[in-house]
Amino acid sequence: MKHRLAPHPPAAGLRPHLPLWAYGLEGDWLLRHQAAGLAALAAGAPKFSLLSARLAAWGFERAPLDPALAAAAREAGRPLDDAPARRALTRELARRLIRPANAPALAPLAQAPDPGPALAFLAAAMDDPRHGLYWRGKAFALALVRGLPELARQAVAPLLADSALTPLGARLALEAALAWDGPAAWSEALSRLDRDCFPRYAALAQAHLLAETGQPNAAAEVLATLWREDNWHPDLTARLAALLAPPPAADLDALPGALHVFVYTWNRATLLRPTLERLAGSRLGPARVTVLDNGGTDDTAAVCRAMAERFAPGRFACLPLPVNIGAPAARNWLARAAGLRPNDLAAYLDDDALVAPDWLEQLAGALAADPEADVAGARVVADAPGAARVAQAADVRLLPPDKAHAVRPLVNAGPGPDLGLLAVVRPCASVSGCCHLLRSRALTGPAAPFDIRFSPSQFDDLARDLTGFMAGCRAVYVGTVAVAHRQHAGPGQAKSAAAVGQLLGARAKLDGLFSRQAMEQAAGRDLDLAWASLATAFAAVRQRLAD
Repeated sequence: MKHRLAPHPPAAGLRPHLPLWAYGLEGDWLLRHQAAGLAALAAGAPKFSLLSARLAAWGFERAPLDPALAAAAREAGRPLDDAPARRALTRELARRLIRPANAPALAPLAQAPDPGPALAFLAAAMDDPRHGLYWRGKAFALALVRGLPELARQAVAPLLADSALTPLGARLALEAALAWDGPAAWSEALSRLDRDCFPRYAALAQAHLLAETGQPNAAAEVLATLWREDNWHPDLTARLAALLAPPPAADLDALPGALHVFVYTWNRATLLRPTLERLAGSRLGPARVTVLDNGGTDDTAAVCRAMAERFAPGRFACLPLPVNIGAPAARNWLARAAGLRPNDLAAYLDDDALVAPDWLEQLAGALAADPEADVAGARVVADAPGAARVAQAADVRLLPPDKAHAVRPLVNAGPGPDLGLLAVVRPCASVSGCCHLLRSRALTGPAAPFDIRFSPSQFDDLARDLTGFMAGCRAVYVGTVAVAHRQHAGPGQAKSAAAVGQLLGARAKLDGLFSRQAMEQAAGRDLDLAWASLATAFAAVRQRLAD
């Protein structure tokens, strides 16, 4: 039976007005940038009004305690014929969700390595009779970023007890369950969600729960129903395409060349052990695993000796160095020591990353399906102690140069728990170096692939990808593979003035490596890739749902 699609302007018609539309809406900046642009477009072109209203509705459901998004959703309620419960909630938020004059005071506290001052500030601010609801939203957001589950629940508890805000409290409680708890808790929290108030978020959460519990076909059915109404949404389109036609996995034993997995580490034996345990439990085929002990003085050598028996005979080695040569040089050392041949593939895995059983099959399959790609990378999800399960990194897109920077990478990641919309496969300019698989052509040749000027570590993987991209190759993002990263990222990561200085210095080096003209052209090519990928995904989904 064929189902009618809701009539929306074709995505291609948005490109002259909103060129970044094809990059998606999952990133916080992207969502706000596109919503503002679409609202301005709709003001002069009424044919875009319904689309603007639908995007406003999505934005509110993803961040319901953001005053601007809540206000936009209230305005959109009439053309969308919102349910009475949703209209009542947005009216209540218009009355009580007020941005205080001292709103900027939290930002420097939230960015500091020590969250203590921010927590003390919020403890008082959340009980403010006029602005408390605003500060509860900020507390919840900080809890997600910094891995503070108790703060999240403290922010939500009074909302659940407030009859006018109970649907909002249930919505945030579900987000907390998705962030910190298992599938059973997700299911229970989802059962308490008011679907009249948050129909889109409910569908995403239900589909994500189904996919995570081994029911991809059921997940696709849920998202297909949503897509028929919201087929304008680029991430929803890409996700549904991946569910309806899962990317093929490679037969590792049938590849034309050898397989290598490289791990470099320095004094992180306690993190390295679970990484190697998970690696040994994955499907590696004939891959040879090499750990480079980068001048460590801890128990790394003992961990490697103990773990060697977990791998097939002759397929695990530890390569010790007398001093720490930094990450870029370590990557180069591993590639040269392996003696890579033309058809070989080599994966680099961080020493604090936990892989899925099929990670290598999926990355190798993506490279086999895309001859123009010389690197494939996974979706990186936070897994530090206490961390919320948020997406740390998806595909890396390029923005045109601005006055400050020649190189402007845009890491496509969501501001909240990973709801599955980043579990897609698409070409791009770069992928995360936390877990990526490269063709030997990307690692061999007269020049070292990873620039040692970025030592001890920072941007060397991005610089390599950009060099390959401008030479005519590209990356492929395999978001259907999730890799759990056990190190905190984001605010507070640079814990000293020296670390901040190193980061700023590396950023300046990155800008100095590539001309503005070259990066302007690269950004244009990346945008072309994104639009072509979106068009392909839309056509595939429409065809499958019409069959």
